[in-house]
Amino acid sequence: GIRPFWQQSPDLLVELLNKHGLALVCQLHTCAVVEGSEFKYQTSSKLEDHKQSFTELVEETSQILTRVKAGGFLNSHSGSDRFRLDEAVDYLLHALEVEKRAGIKITHETHRQRIFFNPFQTEDLLRHPALQGKPLKLNADLSHWCVVCERVFDPENEPRDDWWPDFLNLLSQHVEFCHCRCGWAEAPQISDPSAPEHRRDLDLHLGWWRHIWRAQHARGGAECWVEPEYGPPPYMPCLPHSGKPVADLEGVVETAKGQLEAAFEREFPKSAQ
Repeated sequence: GIRPFWQQSPDLLVELLNKHGLALVCQLHTCAVVEGSEFKYQTSSKLEDHKQSFTELVEETSQILTRVKAGGFLNSHSGSDRFRLDEAVDYLLHALEVEKRAGIKITHETHRQRIFFNPFQTEDLLRHPALQGKPLKLNADLSHWCVVCERVFDPENEPRDDWWPDFLNLLSQHVEFCHCRCGWAEAPQISDPSAPEHRRDLDLHLGWWRHIWRAQHARGGAECWVEPEYGPPPYMPCLPHSGKPVADLEGVVETAKGQLEAAFEREFPKSAQ
């Protein structure tokens, strides 16, 4: 991340972003801390700690983002998977108020260890009376749900997943950002999106992403924010003993980028845009 950079040289960061016409997506992790060289992802499971952390992080990052000419938004790993449903609702209502005051778009990521760590609690939250009509925005990183539920949802071939199409319709109404990484039943990241053994999983993910893009287009969205978010170890599988990655990360990201561009072009041909 660039947090140490924006803390030490915020003016230079803004200058470089504006010079090159780049937008900025700021990544927030509530109740995360850096101690020396160690990143502690989540240091509390208490509701009030996460609400305070979110407020402080939004205030800090807003000072940078409001100066970026090309704009951008904030993406948050929000709250704790320990929260009861009423606590998750409390957190999200607070987050929506903070977002409104800041005047900056904030998405909440579907990520393990966080509020939206599985599709079932996510559905409960999206249907909760207190959140109806609220501008709750999500970042769909659906690879995490494949691990949590130990399957890639396939309603056409798995009767147990017959709930998925209706839920995907609901989810898509809230998604404004996609972390387009293909996961599978035992990990949040396949080794290589070009590998034939992962073709089925990839095709299912591509179908979900295209469904989300169609929903964004139907809402009048002028653009789709996506990221081929394949990462280094421990997301990238490694060989035992040597710890050597099983694939070249740069090549994996380029492959994924090409697959996303091709899928988007099929869904929205340039001649029809």
